[in-house]
Amino acid sequence: MKGYLQSLPVVGKIFLDVQPEEVWAFWRFMQDHFRTSVINKNSALEMQLVARGLEALGLQSKDRFLKNFTTTIGRRIYTPFEVGSPKGGWDLWHQIVICVHEHQHVVQHDREGLSYEVSYLADRAARARWEAEAYRSNLEMAYWRTGTTPSAQRTASVLADYGCRDEDIEVTAKSLALSAISVKKGAVINEATHVALGWLDEHVPRLRFKQG
Repeated sequence: MKGYLQSLPVVGKIFLDVQPEEVWAFWRFMQDHFRTSVINKNSALEMQLVARGLEALGLQSKDRFLKNFTTTIGRRIYTPFEVGSPKGGWDLWHQIVICVHEHQHVVQHDREGLSYEVSYLADRAARARWEAEAYRSNLEMAYWRTGTTPSAQRTASVLADYGCRDEDIEVTAKSLALSAISVKKGAVINEATHVALGWLDEHVPRLRFKQG
């Protein structure tokens, strides 16, 4: 809803707590730091082929895959939105958060090499573990912004869309709940979040939740 309100041509500016140029600058910074490229998911032929394959296998509808999920392969980040342009489901702050989340996947790729790519695609339990780490960035970003963290169970529940089993989702929820304890004590564990918060503290400190 917030992304939709921000996208309205006249009144949308009322709902902009983050400015489009700030989102552009943040993404450019993260791209430069991690040496990534951003591609519009809907116009990428390779993503169209992946979407058709997932639909043929009965795992995910083509439209849902292309519209609702950002996908990272190696150093290529495929976004279902134009960076800095709010739309339904992708308000400007959410675009910042997903930028950090996807760059943590790049960190995983760099750290683990080919074994990361293979295990992510082939092993649902491994996929849940990788996503649990990446979603820890979401918790860290939420705490910086709001002083609280979202429900670990609700966050983990999105893994159903990744083909994960109920037991994998439950393990992820427990992992995120443990991470939330550390995050609420001020810990920033993920590398991508460390990098992101350094930039945000310097350039948009007004967005940070003021403790007390």
